[in-house]
Amino acid sequence: MPVVVIVLAFIFINLGCGPAHAQQVFKCRTDDGIAYQSLPCDGPPLKQWTAAPEPFDRHAQARLQAIERELKRANAVPAQRTRRSGRPPTPAAGACELARRGRSQAYAKAGLKRDFALSSHWDNQVHAACW
Repeated sequence: MPVVVIVLAFIFINLGCGPAHAQQVFKCRTDDGIAYQSLPCDGPPLKQWTAAPEPFDRHAQARLQAIERELKRANAVPAQRTRRSGRPPTPAAGACELARRGRSQAYAKAGLKRDFALSSHWDNQVHAACW
C-alpha cells in the first residue's frame, strides 16, 4: 500500500511540472559581431549559461488578450462616412498644405519667442485640416 501512495504522489508531482526544459545558450563572436545561439560556437564561447523558459500561464495570457481587445475597442475611432459613397471622407490636400504653410510662417515670424499657446493653436489647425 505505501508503494502505491509513493507512486501516486510521484505522478501528481510530475503532472504539475510542464515540459519546461532548460537549454544551453552560447554567446559567440562571429564575423558580423556577437551572436546568441543554442548551438556551440565554432571557437571558444565568450559566455555560456543554462536558460530555463518561463512557465506558461494561461490565465495571464487570457487576461492580456482581454486587455488588448478592450484597448482596441476603446481607442477605435468611429469612421465618419459620406452620404453618397459610404466611404470615410479624405482630408482635402489643399487645406492640409495651407494649414502647414500657415504654421511654418507663424513659427518663422515668432522665431525663438514662440510660446505654447502659439504652437498649440497651429498644431491643432494642422491636425484638423490633415486628419
